[in-house]
Amino acid sequence: MFEKEEQMLEETKKRLEKVEVPEQLVNDAIQQGLLQAKNKKLKRKKKLWAFSVAAILLLTFVTSIRVSPAFASAISTIPGMDRFVHLVQLDKGMKAIVENDYYEPIGKSQVKDNMTLTVDGIIIDETGAEVFYTLEAPHSLEGMDYQVVKVFNDGHELVASVGYDLPDQETANRIVDKFSFVFGETEQFTSKNFEIQFDVEQDNKTTSFNVPFTLKKEIKPGKIYTLNETVEIEGQQIKVKKIKIYPLRVAVTLEFNKQNKMKILQFEDMRIEDENGEIWSSIHNGISGRGENQNKENTYFLQSNYFKEPKELYLKFDKVQALPKEESYLLVDFAKKEILDQPSHGKIEVLNIGDNTIELKYYPIRENYMYTLFSQGENAKGEIVDIPGQSNHGNDKEQFSINTLDEKDIINPVRLDFIAYPNYLDGSASIQIK
Repeated sequence: MFEKEEQMLEETKKRLEKVEVPEQLVNDAIQQGLLQAKNKKLKRKKKLWAFSVAAILLLTFVTSIRVSPAFASAISTIPGMDRFVHLVQLDKGMKAIVENDYYEPIGKSQVKDNMTLTVDGIIIDETGAEVFYTLEAPHSLEGMDYQVVKVFNDGHELVASVGYDLPDQETANRIVDKFSFVFGETEQFTSKNFEIQFDVEQDNKTTSFNVPFTLKKEIKPGKIYTLNETVEIEGQQIKVKKIKIYPLRVAVTLEFNKQNKMKILQFEDMRIEDENGEIWSSIHNGISGRGENQNKENTYFLQSNYFKEPKELYLKFDKVQALPKEESYLLVDFAKKEILDQPSHGKIEVLNIGDNTIELKYYPIRENYMYTLFSQGENAKGEIVDIPGQSNHGNDKEQFSINTLDEKDIINPVRLDFIAYPNYLDGSASIQIK
């Protein structure tokens, strides 16, 4: 029953023996692992061994990868663990999820067209899910194109945006990654029965995987704080309506006064601090949000630290991007290759206009992160124009954005509303949550 695990642990042991890790750190982790194993009072010696080693690996993992890059590298070679290392190195909330045993191993596989999809594990709450998976085959998976990625609860599709990294892989025939789902609305699950649908295309052939699984652990509910407090930054009023704290993310719901003269775009530094001034929750790789538009109400997502219980919490933000409402867009005539209207701040330069493309240069908005400048357009008839292709590249001094619009929807002129722009309000805000 444990042969596979023991083989994996033995291989891991050999790899770790080659890594220099502080001796005291390992000793402490071993003692804590043994103590946890004893407290579980497992009946079978074999199971006790497996749990003890797993505890050692887990505790060493969450305490060591931050201080030892070599150790992190070794742990990354364990099947399914490289994504975890990346997450824990960047996200203290993810570290707390692992420490509090909220990550649930799944280990369910399906074989289709000589390929095997394995759902390794999941972290899920009412706002979304992180699904860790492995796709492998006896042939190369290079050039694989993802077609459909969906998650179902009791046969009902959960409406969600989905992201995936597609990182560089060590072997061409094996992909280890995760799907990140953000639900359109807070979900109330009807059961613990879930299913992942994953369609991939290679060499003009589509393969559809459907992997069902049932959770054993309870899905943690959100901690809800209703505030309805208004702050003012440079004359712009922002109401903090509600904050919901979940294991994966914190949802901050804001409402913007319709009398504001500026359109609020992004919050580059929104964070939650405890009574000691320690950042408890913050933006991770840019901030994501949902809502009809930023002139009314919008919900922003931050990293979470759900399992920590400080005495006091404060929501703080500054570096708020904004533009005058009458200058918060580009008006483009793609037929004439002309810009008819644009912000007067002059911090974004239009380099090229094609039949359905527009290329811009701008100063970095936030270090080591590239914002998407637009989400969609609106044509002369007031109809939505999708932007299916957006690419960004650049450096610390300047960045470039190429946007490709759906050509069939273009009726000139087309209005492109900014959802990010390097212009900022002067000021900051602080509200006590608890």
